[in-house]
Amino acid sequence: MDTNENNERVSVSNEELLADVIESEKKAKQEDNTENVDKKNKKDKTKKKEVKGTAKKLKHGTMATVLTCVFIALVVLVNVVTTMIFDRYPISIDLTQNKIYSVTDKTEKYVKSIDTDVLVTVFADEETFEGYNSYTKQASELLKNYSKLNHHITYRFVDIDSNPEITKDYETTPSQFEIYFETSADADGKEIKRVKSVGMVDLVKFNDEFLSQMSESGYSIDMLTEQYGDLNVLYYYGGYVESSNAEQAFTSALMTVTDPNPVYVTMITGSNELTALTYFQSLLEANGYDVNSIDITSQDIPEETDVIVIPAPRADYTPEDVQKLSDFLNNGGDLGKQMIYVASYGQEETPNLDEFLAEYGISVGEGVICEKDAARYYNEPCTTLVDTVSENFTQDVQSDAPKIMSTLCRPVNVLFDEQGMNVCEAYLTSTSSAYTAQISVSTMTGEIAVGDALAKGAQNYAVMGSKAKFTDDNDTVYSNVLVLGSEALLSDYYLQFNRYQNSEYFVSVLNGMTGKTTIDGLTIQPKSITGNAFDINESQKSRLKWTFCLIIPVCVLVVGIVVWVRRKNR
Repeated sequence: MDTNENNERVSVSNEELLADVIESEKKAKQEDNTENVDKKNKKDKTKKKEVKGTAKKLKHGTMATVLTCVFIALVVLVNVVTTMIFDRYPISIDLTQNKIYSVTDKTEKYVKSIDTDVLVTVFADEETFEGYNSYTKQASELLKNYSKLNHHITYRFVDIDSNPEITKDYETTPSQFEIYFETSADADGKEIKRVKSVGMVDLVKFNDEFLSQMSESGYSIDMLTEQYGDLNVLYYYGGYVESSNAEQAFTSALMTVTDPNPVYVTMITGSNELTALTYFQSLLEANGYDVNSIDITSQDIPEETDVIVIPAPRADYTPEDVQKLSDFLNNGGDLGKQMIYVASYGQEETPNLDEFLAEYGISVGEGVICEKDAARYYNEPCTTLVDTVSENFTQDVQSDAPKIMSTLCRPVNVLFDEQGMNVCEAYLTSTSSAYTAQISVSTMTGEIAVGDALAKGAQNYAVMGSKAKFTDDNDTVYSNVLVLGSEALLSDYYLQFNRYQNSEYFVSVLNGMTGKTTIDGLTIQPKSITGNAFDINESQKSRLKWTFCLIIPVCVLVVGIVVWVRRKNR
């Protein structure tokens, strides 16, 4: 029984065997299908990854291309815009040691304040003008700086030979290399043009020794220029030029043509003056005064003159010359004129001038002022410090306690305080410990020996005498005479010494006398031009070297590495 059952189990029918085969094949087929599907899915995934990677690469490549194109476009645009801006507003860096191509802070402030259109014409080809010498190059750069500081100031270079029709617009024919500053204004329906000429000689400053020699010979730079022309004077005497005067000349010209009420100062010569007061003239011009000179012995005082300056005449004036002074100050009975008289220890006797000054309550005494107090003098008792200053006409003095330096100053005496319509007042006074004394100077060593005291007590360095007149509208006008006891008060040395206030004080006094407003005490120092145009010191050289040789290359390298790493990791 059992054997049969086992045989039955071992023996399988054909239908069952076939069914098993079919089922086996079906499973195998299903497994193959599943494997194929898996392979297909895997292949599809791989393909999708490849497509995705390609798309990503394409995306980054396109973005990089777009960014590169945008960057190049921006560089081109910036270059075009920058070129246009620099053409209109050229930018330059002054690396010269004395900043010869720059303007001082006070000049910059004044130039920016101008609200009148000013046209500056340089009558020369630009390349020729700038290439003439270092002073014309500096003048050209300063002119361009003025134009950058204020859009009201424009300039042009005009070649006279190529543009002869332009010269016909002026009353006087401009000469080669001459510079014209001009403004136009309407007055009662009529156009009024104001023109100030600046010549080549005005752009430079000659040394004082040369000017003194010229003066002793009876000549001046102005006389030589008028006779021979600027270019010839510079050709023959250029070796005596010591510094640039371009900033003073340009600022003065601007003040002259933009000031509705210019003040004219005439320097009086002709009596072998002991000083030329060259820096004082430059100081006045820098503050907007129009300065000229005449020989009193052969010329009349110009009608437009507001102030005359008599700089220490060695010899006395003739009665006729004194009458010219008197007529000028009386002004036909209208008064309103001003005079500065500079006395000197080196003068001869001047009885005619003394009599004239006495009408204004002033006399110039004997000897020189000395101080006993060692804190009030330097080296010699006759080189003194003045700090007792009248409050009159100090409106433009920046210091609350101005200190004025002088040497070898004669005492200036007040003859009366008030007499009718005349008044007289001391402006600069010594301490009570002062005295006057005669001095002697050694011809061998230059040492000064002070003699015995002539008079003791407070002495005056400067006195103002005034004549007054009431006008029909109840105003008062004055003609003033300011007398200084020494030319040292206005000397080049003391006016340029910033430790003392000689320059701003006397400009302030003159402003008060004439009623002229100042430009924040504007004074300008002459600039010496030496060395090459590209004159930089060792410190500047070092900074430029490290900037261009190390700092900029390192910055570019770091930026490049950062960009490369970021792109690599994407």
